[in-house]
Amino acid sequence: MQLPNIGTETMTLVSQATPTPPKDDFQNELVFERNRLPPRAYFVPKHSLNLNGRWKFHYASCPSKAPEESEDISHVENSSEIDVPGHWQLQGHGKPHYTNVQFPFPVDPPYVPSENPVGTYSTEFRIPSKWSSAGEMKYRLRFDGVDSAFHLSVNGSPFQERYSQGSRNPAEFDVTDLLIQDGLTLNKITVRVYQWCDGSYIEDQDQWWLSGIFRDVHLLAFPIRGHIEDFTVRTELDTHYENAQLKLHIAYSVTTATQVTVALRQSPSKQQAVLEEKFELDASSTERCFSFNVANPSKWTAETPNLYDLSINLEAPSDVENTILQSIHQEVGFRQVEIKGGNLTVNGKVILFNGANRHDHHFRYGRAVPLDFIRRDLLLMKTHNINALRCSHYPSHPEIYSMANQYGLYVMDEADLECHGFYDAIARPLEIPESQPYEERKLMTFPASAKFTTDKESWQGAYVERMKQMVHRDKNHPSIIIWSLGNEAFYGRNHKAMYDWAKNYDSTRPIHYEGDAQALSADMFSYMYMPIPELIKRATEDGDSFEKPILLCEYAHAMGTGPGALQEYQEAFHAHRRLQGGFIWEWADHGLLTKADGGSPFYAYGGDFGDFPNDGNFVMDGLCDSEHNPRSALDEAKKVFEPVRIRKDGDKVAITNLYDFVSLEHLRAHWKISSCTLGGAERVVASGLLELPKVEAGSTVKIDAPGLEHHIGGLGEWWITISLELATTHLWADAGHQITWAQFSLTDRMVPSAKQESNGIEEPSITDRLAILTLKSSDFVLEFDKSRDLITKWSVRGNEIFEGGNGPQLTFWRAPTDNDIPEIALYWALFGLDAMQKQVRSVDYTFEGGSLQIVSQSWISPPILAWGFDTNTKYTVQGNGAIKIEVHAVPRGPIPTTLPRFGLEMKMSKDTETIKWHGLGQGETYRDMKQAGKLGVWTNDVEGMITWNAFPQESGNRTDTRWIHLLNARGSGIQAELRAVEPKNELGFDFNVHRHSAHALEKAKHPHELGPSDEVIFRIDGGHHGLGTASCGPPTLEEHSLKTQVLDFTVDLTPITS
Repeated sequence: MQLPNIGTETMTLVSQATPTPPKDDFQNELVFERNRLPPRAYFVPKHSLNLNGRWKFHYASCPSKAPEESEDISHVENSSEIDVPGHWQLQGHGKPHYTNVQFPFPVDPPYVPSENPVGTYSTEFRIPSKWSSAGEMKYRLRFDGVDSAFHLSVNGSPFQERYSQGSRNPAEFDVTDLLIQDGLTLNKITVRVYQWCDGSYIEDQDQWWLSGIFRDVHLLAFPIRGHIEDFTVRTELDTHYENAQLKLHIAYSVTTATQVTVALRQSPSKQQAVLEEKFELDASSTERCFSFNVANPSKWTAETPNLYDLSINLEAPSDVENTILQSIHQEVGFRQVEIKGGNLTVNGKVILFNGANRHDHHFRYGRAVPLDFIRRDLLLMKTHNINALRCSHYPSHPEIYSMANQYGLYVMDEADLECHGFYDAIARPLEIPESQPYEERKLMTFPASAKFTTDKESWQGAYVERMKQMVHRDKNHPSIIIWSLGNEAFYGRNHKAMYDWAKNYDSTRPIHYEGDAQALSADMFSYMYMPIPELIKRATEDGDSFEKPILLCEYAHAMGTGPGALQEYQEAFHAHRRLQGGFIWEWADHGLLTKADGGSPFYAYGGDFGDFPNDGNFVMDGLCDSEHNPRSALDEAKKVFEPVRIRKDGDKVAITNLYDFVSLEHLRAHWKISSCTLGGAERVVASGLLELPKVEAGSTVKIDAPGLEHHIGGLGEWWITISLELATTHLWADAGHQITWAQFSLTDRMVPSAKQESNGIEEPSITDRLAILTLKSSDFVLEFDKSRDLITKWSVRGNEIFEGGNGPQLTFWRAPTDNDIPEIALYWALFGLDAMQKQVRSVDYTFEGGSLQIVSQSWISPPILAWGFDTNTKYTVQGNGAIKIEVHAVPRGPIPTTLPRFGLEMKMSKDTETIKWHGLGQGETYRDMKQAGKLGVWTNDVEGMITWNAFPQESGNRTDTRWIHLLNARGSGIQAELRAVEPKNELGFDFNVHRHSAHALEKAKHPHELGPSDEVIFRIDGGHHGLGTASCGPPTLEEHSLKTQVLDFTVDLTPITS
């Protein structure tokens, strides 16, 4: 078997020729290692010592003030201790610094600031005496992640002899000749870590700048008489994707003829060997290739993560004790990745990426992420129908790939490379506005930006080395199906060199790089945040004859409240063969837990540590919060990414299997029919199991809709819910875990329930004094301020409904979301929608038919401007104390094209505790983010209605609501309904319950700044503008925009008394 260029790859140390004066290693692009061993596949041998723990530490402001290798750190002034792995900024030294694109230092590569903080680490260890039984050893020190560069000293050896950079790549050094190996004497290692190095220019990812030894450190020992240096596993399937070849290449070192046993067993049992063969390794050679035929192995995909255990045992001659010199176990998944017919395929089938971008992040430890936290991330992905992971924008913790192998996730592994900051260095002097179309800005800036490093020959070695490091470390994982050349590093000769090396070394995986607009050095076209119409245009411009697929490596920017239009993207993916999905940006917020001056804990973002320059809260843009708890966005993604689509077709149910490989045999289905009348509870009329037919991947089967015989009609609303869940326990979820669901109305529209007829007002007393109109009856009191067109008091049987005279008012503003802030919020504020004022033109009232009617004419308009709404509002107060408010508002003047929202806003009594509603729930929903909303009758307390963001903004809306109750502890309160004529919304209204006003939310930058509040602000809306993703992407779609137009709606407020 011949595998091109696989094996122990000798690292040619880049030229040491340096200009005059000589450059430091950490600011010389030609030096990225000294005496570092060649990269290899990740495995930790049996003889290993984990050196994590408390290390001695010294922090210096610059290299010249750092201790020398001969010094004992514990005797140096201001020394301390520090946790390894960890970041020194999160342990009291320096401060975290966040930027998205811009560099936090002057741009002059390869030079870095003179004030380049240095962390000097030191620890001691003994070589375990029991290792001597295995014979003479070679010893290595392995660092799995050090940010940003470091020199290494062992027992006082010169720093200058050992050096490495490449923060998210491992570094391994042979230290055999430097160690005292008697098992009694302490060995000391000292590591000098630099905050900045020339590599920092190409590690400008959108995340916190954090320094130090942040991944594991190991002492590794390999028997000199025989050990495996590296190994490469590949699987090839036949043309029918049935039988396979397992190809294995090992690089080794043996002193005498040695046997190697290769065995393959199916996981997880690992009992019966699929194959087991012995071979002899000759001491005169260092490499060996093997090929094994495997008949019809179980295939690996994200849907069927079938794994085999490959064991490689190196055995000494039988006459020598301790015959097992080394044993390596590797997960093997039989799968084949190809570009066929213009599509990326796995095992011959086109797949769809329902993916997410994931940074390494922990809210306390930064990128020093505990394994259990990583595992929890991947389990959350699987249970929320995410099938793909992009390691943005660097190789992740080495253990994450094994988890992806086991759980079933496709992985795009990405080189530790980004230099986006050169864009600002070019664009700012040109005064290019961010509002200019992105493609135009790229043409104006990217060629010049690339010249700094990407298209500069002297940086080629550093670029290619980062590709080699990633590929060699992670090459044996079946979950990795795409290599990526990095992110947002423009395009130039060095990317081509990376691509050429990778394709020559590993032709079994396609290569991705979004910055290569022509896909010259990429096997697919990749875009970021492309609007759906443009995406469809590119998907169809070559008809059905295309050579490369299209991916969205980033889309649906999940910042703050949002993202909107995720469903519309998914529909485009399903409609066009060339579109193979994408990766939502991003998995989780990157907040760092800290405390305000008053002691209140909060999640910090850019600028909160006094870091300058910074990019503010742009680091808070995840499907999960900073503790990686799911946000509403993740619930929405789960529903949009559903692998089974259920639709009603008359009296039939159409079940479409959207899986790429499996049928639905692993699922079971339940159904229930529910009904609800006005103000009542949800009543489950009937329920049962639904027998699923055999539905192969990609096909649709129709069956009879279950339970229709139980629908007897009548008043209220009737609907059916079908739920699909796991029939058995999987590695990533227990039996009963819900995969998806669907609901269908059994009534053409919501049939109104019969309302109790209201008698006339009993014993009415009406006074009109000083513009205050007062109505008193035996059951209620109402006061109306004619000068303000405002209900200031509504008391029913002693229960005050409104707080502080703040009855219903027509309002339009919402606290700008992260997606509003870049553009539309500025537009709305330009039109004064945040400062609308009311001028009351007339108020008339009549009492007839046992009810009081108040009609007001007002002009609602902002200061400065000459536009607004002419409003006619009719209040009808009925005998039971109910109030009907009919609003007719006509825009006049130079109006804005859209509105944030419109509806009535009021402050409810502070004793309001419980919210109950019929509509979509349980969590927040908006017109372009409501796929996860389930129809039902929901109950929550006031606090539970609030969705908190790390950056306060509009949130917590519920849409498609039929009615709502707001109740105190005694069960008294109101029922509210809204019917809109213009704009028409037959599905229901929006509402929001919050403790803080829109203006208070807008003013605050963190939740703790809002302070405690006992207010209950209730908003019932006839229309609400969609969310979009304009924080980084397209604005709200046209069909989800709230146009400025005539507003005609009615709100019914009915008292509820206990």
